[in-house]
Amino acid sequence: MNLHPWLDHLAHIIIGYGYLAPPLVGLIAFAEGLAVVGSFVPGSTLLVAIATSAGTGHVSLGWMIAWAIVGAVAGDFISFLLGRRHGSRVLAMRPFAYRPLWTARATQLLARRGDVAVFIGRLTPPLRALMPVLAGMSGLPTRRFVFSDSLAAAVWASVHLGLGAVLGHWLFAHH
Repeated sequence: MNLHPWLDHLAHIIIGYGYLAPPLVGLIAFAEGLAVVGSFVPGSTLLVAIATSAGTGHVSLGWMIAWAIVGAVAGDFISFLLGRRHGSRVLAMRPFAYRPLWTARATQLLARRGDVAVFIGRLTPPLRALMPVLAGMSGLPTRRFVFSDSLAAAVWASVHLGLGAVLGHWLFAHH
């Protein structure tokens, strides 16, 4: 590879330790799904960056997607349970307390569309960490939440990681 020296070094690290990419992706997706914590984790950016290793053919894109889905649903489910039990306390924390408009819009969408709101919430960055808490507070049945969230997590992971793999293939195959 004839990339910029630090990119070349990073590419060698990713390729050399590619077996760690899927669990790392799962951990990032999990952290991004957690209420409050997820607001500070640049999960989408990290997923795209790590998935560039799949574009080299040295890391399995399928395994990364699977780990990301499991991590995202697990993080969202914990946030859903927090919403059920401690929703108003979670919403009083940063960054939610400083974003009452997000909470109001998400609550309105959830009241009108339940499952669809959960799906849209997973795919929309400002709502990603908020929607599971609100869904738990709303009394949305657990099965409906998990079903909608799982579908959305599959789309979310496939798009982000697929984009990263395409970018990695373009970067590493053309240089």
